Amino acid sequence: MHFLFIRVKNSSYDIPWALSEMGKQVDIYPHGVFDPLTPISEDFEKLEKFLSEHSFDCLISYLFVPEISDLCQKQGRTYIGWVYDSPLMSLFHPSVSNPCNYLFIFDRAQYEHMKSYHIPHLYYLPLGVNISRTGALNISAEDEKNFSCDISFIGNLYEDNSYNLFISQLPEDIAAELKLYLLKHLCNWHNSKPWPRVSQKTADYMAKTFGADTWVRQEMDLDLYLGILLLSRKLAEMDRITVLNALASHHTVDFYTKSKCRNLPNVQIHQGVDYYTDMNKIFYLSKINLNITLPSIETGLPQRILDIMGSGGFVLTNYQQEIDDCFVIGKEIEVFHDLDELLEKTAYYLSHEEERLKIAMNGYLKVRDNFSYTHQLKHILQTVKEDQA
Repeated sequence: MHFLFIRVKNSSYDIPWALSEMGKQVDIYPHGVFDPLTPISEDFEKLEKFLSEHSFDCLISYLFVPEISDLCQKQGRTYIGWVYDSPLMSLFHPSVSNPCNYLFIFDRAQYEHMKSYHIPHLYYLPLGVNISRTGALNISAEDEKNFSCDISFIGNLYEDNSYNLFISQLPEDIAAELKLYLLKHLCNWHNSKPWPRVSQKTADYMAKTFGADTWVRQEMDLDLYLGILLLSRKLAEMDRITVLNALASHHTVDFYTKSKCRNLPNVQIHQGVDYYTDMNKIFYLSKINLNITLPSIETGLPQRILDIMGSGGFVLTNYQQEIDDCFVIGKEIEVFHDLDELLEKTAYYLSHEEERLKIAMNGYLKVRDNFSYTHQLKHILQTVKEDQA
């Protein structure tokens, strides 16, 4: 099978890397990067022309690009999409029902939700880690000086969110509804959070006042769309600021980010780092690597967790339901359900190095054997092969 890898905005090259390691014939589309939510017609015209001039059995990408699916359906090609976002808005497009699609979703709750849409080839599959990349660390003395730390977090604050844009323009009762949701769920990871929905009153007001009903390109309920738009990233901002400040009041915390950090007075702020190089070194050289999951990921494990473990780093993450399915808590990974548990476990593992290093090693071995890119892609390709047999 001859693959064409389509680059999607904010995605890595780990899929073609792993396919090549598996001995598969794979090319990388050279004429552009696609955004599932903002299609540009000229880009798809170029892709259609490219496909008419070359022979590929299968197109493969991260996420799901509806217009690529339509091209594959038109030309009789297979399209594989591996979804790492939740919710991925482009899954609510009619093209998701094209029989050419084979879609693998990392979040079990999102998978269960999308099953109700009767998508022909829909599967649940956790994400993977490119062990060949994360495990090939070349740590220099300068790296040790620059990146060794007690606690690190690599990520963004999502401060440029729609809640911050609209909250001052909303009536008091609608603003109170949104604030109540945020207060209820702030730093609370005891249970999974279903995708948030706003009230019908709020949806009607946003549609009438701001034309919100015209914002939804996909076939998604407006109350769900607005709930995710207004609440998920704002809650992420609040969770992350609260966690970082709480830890920084007791320990040294290093935060690598592209965000504007105005509310983190005691946190050591650094510029964002390269995904392919310095990020993995930080994961390895940090005593504790934090993961604070985007709240719209209901049950699944974000890529950060697997990348940390694949670099040999110790993970301390907010609890996600699927962690129990993938890892042994306290042996391969550690979790917290609230701020009190976060502070307790942080203090414990900073002072118990042997236990911390053992958990990091066990975690590395688990992802190496069960969550490598080649392991997961073999499952994807076998699933497609069996279905098409």
